[in-house]
Amino acid sequence: MTSRRTAEFTPSFEGTKSGRRNVTVPFNEINEPGAYYCHTNGWLYRMPSEAVIPGHSPNVNVVSSTECYVTKICDDPWVPVNKAREICSNWDFAVNF
Repeated sequence: MTSRRTAEFTPSFEGTKSGRRNVTVPFNEINEPGAYYCHTNGWLYRMPSEAVIPGHSPNVNVVSSTECYVTKICDDPWVPVNKAREICSNWDFAVNF
């Protein structure tokens, strides 16, 4: 499954862009920093700018028999956990963090 799925959300949370188009992509296609919700297990992934710059450390790669899709929930990778839970809850994402 390599197709990209797009979902549109219009939450109005402090620290996020209202009306922003959120794209759900495979984990290995993350190319910008932020906080991401994992649809496979409900976990929160924090991707700082260092993690998405090619050739820099830490370079994170997930290998699995199934594709791990993620949705960017916030531009700030260090968004407080309670705020990340609130965003996910309002988007009907079941959290496990």
